[in-house]
Amino acid sequence: MHLKKCGHLLRNTSPGAVQWAYGIFGILFLVMVICFELQIESYRASSDLMEDALAAGNLASAVIDLREYGKTGIMQIKDPADSYRIYRDALAVNLGLNAAGEGGNAALISGRVQVESYIVYNVSDGTVTEIRVVGEGAGTRTGRLGEIRTPEGQIVSSTGVYSRISYPVKGWLGTEVTARKGNLAEVVRNP
Repeated sequence: MHLKKCGHLLRNTSPGAVQWAYGIFGILFLVMVICFELQIESYRASSDLMEDALAAGNLASAVIDLREYGKTGIMQIKDPADSYRIYRDALAVNLGLNAAGEGGNAALISGRVQVESYIVYNVSDGTVTEIRVVGEGAGTRTGRLGEIRTPEGQIVSSTGVYSRISYPVKGWLGTEVTARKGNLAEVVRNP
């Protein structure tokens, strides 16, 4: 079977029809790029909000035992469970979470915020004590200064708190993405 060249298809097309097709394609492509950029900007806004809320929650929960600090000059977080309670309260206020842990602004947080990890680091005399309150391997471990790292790989150099949360974010066309954010807040003494 031989195929014939069909030149008659283009002969019946008006000269401007092809240009219209290119124009419509260009407009659709531009609309898709704009929607994509708006979605990326929404993700950035959500990420910035979460980072600020995590830092504020971590700093609020890094409650130093002032009596110990006054006596020895060593900064310690003596009650990790109370520290975690303060963190949860601060996170709820900073993100506007309801009692179920869901955000009020569905454009930034489209579901329940979960704390994946909450770790207290106490540093004294060249020793770091890691107390995992929430997360994998909950418990305590000790190491030398410079050896202990956060789950994201940051070296712990002074007493502080690390937390990581996950939360769903609604995307374009109804897609939902689970985002994760972690933060280390250390308490540093001025020399």
